[in-house]
Amino acid sequence: MALEISTKLFSYRSLIILVLFILLLILIPIASSIGLYRVTFLDVVRVSLGHKLPEDEYIALWLRMRRTFVGIIVGALLAGGGVVSQAVFKNPLASPFTLGISHAAALGVAVSLTIGYGGRFYTWFTAISNPYILPFSAFIFASIQSILVLFLAYRAGLSPYALVLSSIAMSFIYQSILAILQYLVLNELQIATIVFWMFGDLSRVGNLELLILAVGFIPITLLYMFMHLDLDLISLSDEVAYASGTNPKRLRFIAMFIAALGTAFAISFVGILAFLCLVAPHIARSIIGNSHKYLIPSSMLIGSILAVGADIVSRVILFPRTLPIGIVLSFIGTPLLIFLLFRGGGYSYHKGY
Repeated sequence: MALEISTKLFSYRSLIILVLFILLLILIPIASSIGLYRVTFLDVVRVSLGHKLPEDEYIALWLRMRRTFVGIIVGALLAGGGVVSQAVFKNPLASPFTLGISHAAALGVAVSLTIGYGGRFYTWFTAISNPYILPFSAFIFASIQSILVLFLAYRAGLSPYALVLSSIAMSFIYQSILAILQYLVLNELQIATIVFWMFGDLSRVGNLELLILAVGFIPITLLYMFMHLDLDLISLSDEVAYASGTNPKRLRFIAMFIAALGTAFAISFVGILAFLCLVAPHIARSIIGNSHKYLIPSSMLIGSILAVGADIVSRVILFPRTLPIGIVLSFIGTPLLIFLLFRGGGYSYHKGY
């Protein structure tokens, strides 16, 4: 009887993951066919099958496909980090941004602009001399924030409460430094650059940045999946984890470090897309249960679907103008999250394995 139930659960969860993957594949040509330059859905399909397009149409198509691929990678990384964070904190509202890395990344951008490595500023425009400095600075500061928070929490016992308190303390410090720089040092154009970076935008990623994202995506995803059994144990209780041979403190440190680095890696290129970390795991958990073997890949697929879907909405809603995807995600994510919370009624990591 137990074997039959397990087999049915495996078949159901595998089918859900397959459906999500197919839905993501369908969204790729849809997203790639939307824009001012006329490239249709059928053109995208023809190119996928090996047919050639005129050079101008091919360039327009690649620019759209590139931002779609960026959305897939970034959405998956952020959603995977959200699943890991919620298991570690045992809190449905937890995410890698709970560690305050968004403020640290914004401060990294501000410091880069302040010391002049991000570009030269003129009266009416900005000349970016090295476009890789801004994402590099954002990643470094977000990583430093993650390490500091985890170190402080480790000294305090590395409990979920210690993680939250240490992250709040460090976040206020970063916000204060950023406010001082904005008030005393940065000019209006530099402040506008920081604000626009925080909105989140997929179009700022070039070919080299896409390659870097794709290369980094593979090991981070494998690390997420490698931890699935330990995350199941720590989601139940620290006592269960200890009894099964897992050190909860060490796992909590390693898991949050990987989730924070994966999130910092993603947002350093596109800006802040915080709602993906919260909404995607909730949707996945409501349809697939709490087993992280299936929850992690399904959440990552849903994160990619949400990112690509929000990008489509951002280009359609005020066509021909394009909204930053971070704004669209906030409008989509807020009512969706409220609906899921009311629909679920309660929340428990002990259900649905």
